[in-house]
Amino acid sequence: MSLEFDKLINDLDRMASTAVTRRQSRLEISSRLLETMDQFAVDWTAVEHALEQAKDLADPKQYRSARPLNHAQPLNSRIDPPAPPAQATIIATDGSQILPDRHAAHLYYLINIGGIIYPHRRGEHDAELSPEPFTVAEFRYPHSEEEAAEFVIEGGMVSILRDLKEIGTLADKAWENRHETPLLLAILDQRLLYWPIGSPDAEPNDDIKRWLAGMTKLHDSGALLAGYIDRPMTSAAVTLLHTLAGSREPGFDWKALGRPGTGGGLNDAALFSRILEPGQRSVVFVGISPANERFVEYDRANEVCFFYMNPGLSGDHIARVDIPKWVAEDPSSVAAVHSLIYDQCRILGDYPYVIARADEMAVVGRQDQEELNFMIDIYMQRYGIDGRLTAKQSSKGLARGGKTRHEGL
Repeated sequence: MSLEFDKLINDLDRMASTAVTRRQSRLEISSRLLETMDQFAVDWTAVEHALEQAKDLADPKQYRSARPLNHAQPLNSRIDPPAPPAQATIIATDGSQILPDRHAAHLYYLINIGGIIYPHRRGEHDAELSPEPFTVAEFRYPHSEEEAAEFVIEGGMVSILRDLKEIGTLADKAWENRHETPLLLAILDQRLLYWPIGSPDAEPNDDIKRWLAGMTKLHDSGALLAGYIDRPMTSAAVTLLHTLAGSREPGFDWKALGRPGTGGGLNDAALFSRILEPGQRSVVFVGISPANERFVEYDRANEVCFFYMNPGLSGDHIARVDIPKWVAEDPSSVAAVHSLIYDQCRILGDYPYVIARADEMAVVGRQDQEELNFMIDIYMQRYGIDGRLTAKQSSKGLARGGKTRHEGL
C-alpha cells in the first residue's frame, strides 16, 4: 500500500510550527552567547579559569568543549581568507561500500576508494596540468565455512574498514607525491577525531591505532592534513561559551554542561553563521574530550584542532575544518589550508571541488552492484556453482517488480 499523505497533513503543520518556535529560541540563545564571546574576547585569564573549573566540576563523561589554541587573536575574530599559494598539490579521498548480504546468492563485501590529485596553480605556469582521478577497490569474501558463518556479522565493521582505507590511501598517495610541489594538502571528507566504537576512556583499539598511524604517515610525508565536515552538528564552541557564562553565575549547574539538549540544542554552525561572512573563518580551537586525550598520548602532533568557516559565495552555510596539531601550530599552514579549501569551494559555490570529485569516483551505484553480481555469477557458473537468492529476497523482487516510488500519484 502506498503512503497516504493526506493523513500526515496535521503532523506536517505542527512540525512547521514547532520549527519556527525552535528557530526563534536558537536565535535568542545565540545572541546571548555572542555577547559572551565579545565579553571574553581577550580575557584569557577568565577563559583559562573557567576551563579549569569545568575540568574539576563538570561531568567528564558528558563534557565536550573547546579552548582557543592560543591568544594570538581575539575569541570573536572573523578571519578573511588569504590569497592561495602559487603552487600546491591537493589530494582528497572518499569511500563507499557494498555490505555483505546474507540473502544474496554469494557472500562478499566491497570497499571502493575514490580520489583525486589536483595540481593547484596560479597564473600560466604549468596551466596544462590536469587533475588525476583514481580508485582503489578492495574485494573480500569468506575462504572457509567457519569464516562464512561470521562474515555477515562483520558487515557492521565494513564502514570502519572503509574509513581506514580512506585515510590509508590518502597517506599512501601523499607519500608518493611528497616531492611534487613545496606544499601538499591532503583532505578527508570527515572528522579527524576518529573514535567509532567503544569508550574513549579506554585505550585505542587496533582500528583507532591504524587511523592514528595514517595521520602520522601523512605528517611524515610533509603534507598538511584537513578533515572537512559539511553541516557539522557539534557544539564544542557553544559549550565553551556556556562555560564562560556559567563561571560568573552563583550556583551554576556544572554537571549539566554537555548533556544532550543543554543550551537549547544550539550547535556551533548555527552560532558562527551569525558572524562569519563568505570565506571567513573562526579562530583555531582545540577539542576537549577523552578521545582527543588518547590521540595526544599516541602522538602529540595528532591532537585534533578545528576552525569554522563560511565556504559559500553567499549565505550562511558553515563548515568545520579539522586539522592536527602539527598544522594548527604553524600560522602559515593554517592560512594555506584556509585559502586552498576556500579556493576549492569557489569552483562549485560552497563545497570543495576535490571532495566532490573524490565522492564521484568512490560511489558504487545500483547498476555497478548489479554488474558486479552478474560477473560473479559468470565466474561461479564456470565452476558449476548456481547462484540462488533466498526466498525472502526473491519475494521482495517480485513484490516490487515494475514499481517506482510514489507510483500512482
